[in-house]
Amino acid sequence: MRTPETAVRLFGAIGMTRDGEQIHLGPARERECFGILVIRRGSPVLVDQLIADLWGDGAPASAVNVVHTYISRLRRRTGSTEEHGLLRSLRPGYSIDPAAITLDTEAFESDRRTGMAALWAGRLDQAAEALDRALEHWSGSEALHGATGPLATQERRRLDELRLDALETSLALQLRTGTGGDTLADLSTLVRRHPFRERLWILLMLGLAREDRRGEALVAYHDLRSLLKEDLGIGPSQRAQELFSDLLADRPSDELWTEHLTLTAQPR
Repeated sequence: MRTPETAVRLFGAIGMTRDGEQIHLGPARERECFGILVIRRGSPVLVDQLIADLWGDGAPASAVNVVHTYISRLRRRTGSTEEHGLLRSLRPGYSIDPAAITLDTEAFESDRRTGMAALWAGRLDQAAEALDRALEHWSGSEALHGATGPLATQERRRLDELRLDALETSLALQLRTGTGGDTLADLSTLVRRHPFRERLWILLMLGLAREDRRGEALVAYHDLRSLLKEDLGIGPSQRAQELFSDLLADRPSDELWTEHLTLTAQPR
């Protein structure tokens, strides 16, 4: 008998499909409980751990009973029993077998690792393809949308950082190879959404310079400097300052690219 394909989604709202059919996991807190078991898949998760992951220090007095209720409902919705199915009791704790599911975040991280390995090996086309595949796994504006507990918040930040790093690297590759007609527009949008990620500003300045728009590149630097000074009380990094100086000196574009375009994130 064929085993149904169970796909779990952590990008966007937490969800699950079985053979392409959406499985209702319940209201937000119950979905978050399911998401925690997925994040900690492969090992027993104790009730105390679930409580800490769901509420932190703000757990209600009835938290133990509430968690048992969540587990009971999730078992029913996923067609599980204590010993069989997706969500099992391991005494102590509960567990989801990682081999029983496909997971979008796992596929994202695998494709991202493949892309970065190809990048370090100098295989730029393969790196770009793998990073594009990784970014295609994102199906929502943020990971674990609507989940509010400590573990979900921590995992969301981790995945968002990995996504932004992959996106920055993908855009740097597009600038390097001259592909991606919307690269400058994408960078302009991203610096507004993530104004303190200096690497995005540097890529934007290089892209503008490449298009013979050095005046706009200089304006972008001044915008970055004003933002950092007013909001954080610091100035741009040495890398950004050196790029600004070279733009003022009207260095040729090929020299700018050789000197300043980095395909991976570097410290300030």
